[in-house]
Amino acid sequence: MPPRPFRVALLMAGYLLAALLTISPVSAAEITDELGRKLVLPDRPGRIIGLTPALTEILFDLDLDGRIVGATTWADHPPQAARLPRVGSYISPNVERIVVLNPDLVLADREGNPPRVVERLEQAGLPVFVTRSDDPVRLPEQIARVGMVCGRAERGRVLAEELRSRIHAATARLTETPPVRALMVMGNRPLICAGPETLHGKLLVMLRADNLAQNAPGHWPKLSLEYVIQARPEVIVVATMEQGAARENLLRFWREAPGLDGPLRPRIEAIDADLITRPGPRLGLGIETLAGILHPDRFPSGSQNP
Repeated sequence: MPPRPFRVALLMAGYLLAALLTISPVSAAEITDELGRKLVLPDRPGRIIGLTPALTEILFDLDLDGRIVGATTWADHPPQAARLPRVGSYISPNVERIVVLNPDLVLADREGNPPRVVERLEQAGLPVFVTRSDDPVRLPEQIARVGMVCGRAERGRVLAEELRSRIHAATARLTETPPVRALMVMGNRPLICAGPETLHGKLLVMLRADNLAQNAPGHWPKLSLEYVIQARPEVIVVATMEQGAARENLLRFWREAPGLDGPLRPRIEAIDADLITRPGPRLGLGIETLAGILHPDRFPSGSQNP
């Protein structure tokens, strides 16, 4: 039998080995992002930055409040997001500021963030996981993937299923509904509308609307008033952040527009831009609201007409 001191040392070594085997150091998992890159990310990142307001909202909905260390300029929902350190706009994030915050995971968006930003963050040694936000049908899957890479897989699945159910409930009520001729306006001066390749354009099609900017060039085509008059929309949806008198002025522009009066005058409706511009869990409410605007006979309480 080994001497007692040796046995004690051997026993302690066994305890230490067992402890080391049960501790989960920051381990890593391989996952493919929306740029097709195979990434090795920490299983449970402790310092996270989302580079769009929508990604910040998703992080809060994943109950990651204590691990979010920065946000972009317009990230203001929920209210506590406004207190986070700012890292610039989503179009032009400040890479140096992001590096100083020392995140172990940065979430970027394929449509919202320029590729050069992802490249610069990678060159700085930061892990960047890229999502996509242009397809409402795939958005639940994207939320689930964000939950997975952030160590909140179960919560991500719950949020994804909730959104998927709301999308299905809205679209199921429109199966036999004739499409409505619609235009979604993002700005009056200049007149900017949602093109077919945008999230907004895809929402229109998903909710049984013929997007009258379908054949206009560009993601966000600039149209003339004459174009709109000739397109003969049945409903014009004004997506705006404005409230009160400012919102009313935007709607008055269309209500008083020459050439849009008479028996074929379109309905003029407003929708809170946040609900359909930030592709996160709140998009479910946005889809229900937009469905009510497009088809008030199918969703009697859904219209936001002031």
